[in-house]
Amino acid sequence: MAYFVAFAEHRDLATIRARSPETWRRVRRYNLPVQLALAAAQDVMTASTDPKSVVVISLAPCQPGSAELYRWGDVVTSRMLNGTLGDLRMNPTQTLHAVDNLAMSAFAITFGNHADCLGLGGAAGQAWSGLEAVIERIEDGAEEVLLMAGDQDQASEVAEGVGIALLFSKRARPFAPCERPVRLVRIERHPMDRSSGVIPHAANGLSDLVSAVASHQSSSIAHEVPPQHTDGHSSVTVVLETCS
Repeated sequence: MAYFVAFAEHRDLATIRARSPETWRRVRRYNLPVQLALAAAQDVMTASTDPKSVVVISLAPCQPGSAELYRWGDVVTSRMLNGTLGDLRMNPTQTLHAVDNLAMSAFAITFGNHADCLGLGGAAGQAWSGLEAVIERIEDGAEEVLLMAGDQDQASEVAEGVGIALLFSKRARPFAPCERPVRLVRIERHPMDRSSGVIPHAANGLSDLVSAVASHQSSSIAHEVPPQHTDGHSSVTVVLETCS
């Protein structure tokens, strides 16, 4: 059984810099989605019994890259046109901004984690595949599983981003937002009309799920995922239950 243990969410880099300079030192080289996801993961690891053995599932952003990366791309294009590409120098940070599994790799280095890991690409609705993977890993014997995601509305200087991390355990513990154990039961999918107005984002759907769990009063929860947070092919319902 997969139980929610802890969650963290970050939207503001200034808050990370002010409250946790050490975390900021670790994440400052990366792009916005990775910065926010890693900061959230750092927070939830305080609830882990053994961060080195946590199974890690990382959702790549649907809006990858950064303003710096796109500026560098423009430079490459112009150099190719005028025949001076061979003179171009690259800042290693720019290449980091194009790596989908960067959050997972950086997490493993920080915590000395050598457990199984899974990186899911930047497609719409991937959060629910991530939750399905959580259930599978717990059923296969994992003690704890981390699901983390970061995304942004656009790769620009003024982008707004969200980073979220959820920690799951095979052992029931109170989930802080509702002060009771919460079990992730299953993910239900049904065919849907593809004209659903999907807005690809790795983290927003998970953020809404946590809010729904925190505000729910009954023991059984069937969270119907808004169409914009799906993959556009299937409607999704996340079934959970709270335990006394």
